Amino acid sequence: MNKKQILQSAFLMTGMLLTATVLLATPPGGGGGAGAPIDGGITLLLGAGASYGIKKLRDRKKS
Repeated sequence: MNKKQILQSAFLMTGMLLTATVLLATPPGGGGGAGAPIDGGITLLLGAGASYGIKKLRDRKKS
């Protein structure tokens, strides 16, 4: 895979992840129930994924 494909895949997966969390956090009837706490875990997962991707790109440049 080249750099362009990796970036396209990363943006696609990020978009799908954010879309899924928004859809899952919305109650079916749109009622006024309590909100779902989705901020902390998603932030950690996105940060970990971004750091892993950056590490992989840097390792690829070195070799």
